[in-house]
Amino acid sequence: PMRHLSSSVSRAAALLAVLAAGTQAAAAPDSAALIARLARQPPASIAFAEVRFSSLLVEPLAVSGTLEYQGPGALERRVEAPYRETTTIRGEAVRVERDGESARTFALRRAPELRGLLTGMIGLLAGDGSFLAEHFTVAATGDDARWRLELVPIDARLKQRLRAIVVAGNDAEPRCFVIHQTEGGASVMLLGAAAAPPLPQPLA
Repeated sequence: PMRHLSSSVSRAAALLAVLAAGTQAAAAPDSAALIARLARQPPASIAFAEVRFSSLLVEPLAVSGTLEYQGPGALERRVEAPYRETTTIRGEAVRVERDGESARTFALRRAPELRGLLTGMIGLLAGDGSFLAEHFTVAATGDDARWRLELVPIDARLKQRLRAIVVAGNDAEPRCFVIHQTEGGASVMLLGAAAAPPLPQPLA
């Protein structure tokens, strides 16, 4: 009888383990399918509100404006408040134009955080999971209605400056990008409807 009881307990434990694994697998969205749903046909614009946190800043810097995805390798970021600035990215070239100042151009390789954000954002807006997997380790949590993607860079040089990009959203809409820098700084970007309400004060 004890052997039968032990065998029954073992089978029950194994069944529970299988059921638990199945529940976890069902709860987590498939990252490739999720990324495919995020695809946008260029040109596609979305409002944003961004807050940057850094030990180099006396207080967090908050800006708002519009992002425009113009196709693979092409993104335009227009800041409308508290100043006006347009950053245009075409492949490896970056051009920054701010009211009252001369335009600046530089190579994307000089800005690892910007490169990481651009790579992640373009991969998501293109709905290209394979492209993202070439540059990041991708993990999905949550469910299809409310999800979270964590992108950890693979490139050793990028990892020196960028720890991870975390993207959160609902259904097929990304709502928030968080860029975690290795030295402790971070940038939080709210998108679409999430960017409309006033930011909480004080910023933290």
